[in-house]
Amino acid sequence: MRSENFLLVAAAAEKFACRPSRLVGLEDPLLALDFDLAAAARLMERERAALTEVRGAQEDDTPARENRTREERW
Repeated sequence: MRSENFLLVAAAAEKFACRPSRLVGLEDPLLALDFDLAAAARLMERERAALTEVRGAQEDDTPARENRTREERW
């Protein structure tokens, strides 16, 4: 599956609240789990890239500050 299609399947599964492996018809449980985990990782990668882009644009608009710290909570 091409990367663009994989991301579309992952996004569609997220939108419709189902597993990506179910959308493509994977029946083997281990293969389905691997596919679902890879889809989740790809979605997280896309979200991180978008967040980094937004933060970069915000930092360009604000004056530079020395000793800036950022707190991340999970």
